[in-house]
Amino acid sequence: MLGQVRSQVTRKRAGMIAALTMAATIAAGTVAATPALADDPVEFPVSFAVAGSSVVKKTNSTINLGPGQLTGAIVVNGDDVGIRGNLTLPPATANISLASGIFRIRATVKVTPVAPVTGVLKDGDLLTHAQVNMEINNIVVGLIVPIIPLPTVPSSCKTVSPIDMNLITKDVDLFAPTITQTGTYTIPAFKNCLIADLALGSLVSGPDNTISLTLTSNS
Repeated sequence: MLGQVRSQVTRKRAGMIAALTMAATIAAGTVAATPALADDPVEFPVSFAVAGSSVVKKTNSTINLGPGQLTGAIVVNGDDVGIRGNLTLPPATANISLASGIFRIRATVKVTPVAPVTGVLKDGDLLTHAQVNMEINNIVVGLIVPIIPLPTVPSSCKTVSPIDMNLITKDVDLFAPTITQTGTYTIPAFKNCLIADLALGSLVSGPDNTISLTLTSNS
């Protein structure tokens, strides 16, 4: 029985690679940003563990992301090859040091997608797009050690609009054990953070923040 299962998986994987290779060859770099629906698109389920980090430019602070999950499908849609999926990430802790480390801030950061992750294969590169809300709570500040909590309303202190993230993997192999995606993004202003509104805006909001995510296949 185990041998039969392995044989089925091998045949399925070979079929997936053949279909993708054929579609990518036909597309030859003409994949549209939003593929039109074909009469009979073919989908291959995929699941990835997701982990990575983001660096906030203004404070040069790193937020470790994950481990989370991306579950979805590779879609061969006529001449186009793409990917779509639902991303989930657990809350992360942000540690910010200011004034040569004298003033410190610790907060919980939650990144919540507002729509499925979508992507296309173009000229051998995987281009993906995600829209997420950034929510911040459990803000604690202090000199040397953050010990003074700032009041926030749970689930209310978040960016005024979703964050657009565009990531890329150059020369991607969709069936590699790991895929690393990188990109930059802008953090909008925050709302409903009470007295922390202005502080978050001046310390965190702004362009040219970087993100790197590593997708590890679960299959």
